[in-house]
Amino acid sequence: MLKIEKVNQFYGQSHTLWDLDLEFKKGRCTCVMGRNGVGKTTLSKVIMGLLPIKDGGLIYNGSDISKLSDHKRASIAIGYVPQGREIFSQLTVLENLQIGVLSNRNKIKEVPSKIYDLFPVLKDMAHRKGGDLSGGQQQQLAIARALCIDPDFLILDEPSEGIQPNIVAQIGEVIDYLTKEENITVMLVEQKLPFARRHGDDFYVLDRGSVVANGEISQLSDDIIKKYMSV
Repeated sequence: MLKIEKVNQFYGQSHTLWDLDLEFKKGRCTCVMGRNGVGKTTLSKVIMGLLPIKDGGLIYNGSDISKLSDHKRASIAIGYVPQGREIFSQLTVLENLQIGVLSNRNKIKEVPSKIYDLFPVLKDMAHRKGGDLSGGQQQQLAIARALCIDPDFLILDEPSEGIQPNIVAQIGEVIDYLTKEENITVMLVEQKLPFARRHGDDFYVLDRGSVVANGEISQLSDDIIKKYMSV
């Protein structure tokens, strides 16, 4: 589905990603983990085309997409829910979703009904401004907006951060549905171990911009957690 091959990335003179190799397999949820500042969000932005790479390749369904712009990556069915959600607070819920629809590869005109099946609260609040929603509702809106493009690959950057437990549980159910029923590949950047273990299939742990551990989620040992994730 997506292979990251020997990717290096810099912020000015700061080397942030070092010869990074990862693989995201079709229809699986891969958790990208590690302490704050190790490169997780940078990796998300690199995949989405929001940050350039110095060298290496991003091989998506057999093609190198490393030179494509961010809007072109949306058009090839890569969805992105950034950390902090970044919804349009002055637009209504419906208008936020319609922005996602504009990038739908199937050129649909309306918000797909399955969006409201996954997030019923958004239908009830369709004409409320995004900024009037709670943090959890805004996170649901951000995920729903990304799903409106009909992605094959979905990046979720810290979707459980600052969200009430009942909505975290709902988001977890949506992740399970997307991978198991829709065969969508999910990259889950996540700090909460119980959430990652419950919904992830595979994992990578980053430290100082490099992969230091990876495998199936069942192989995420206490030793790895203590060495690379404990504060």
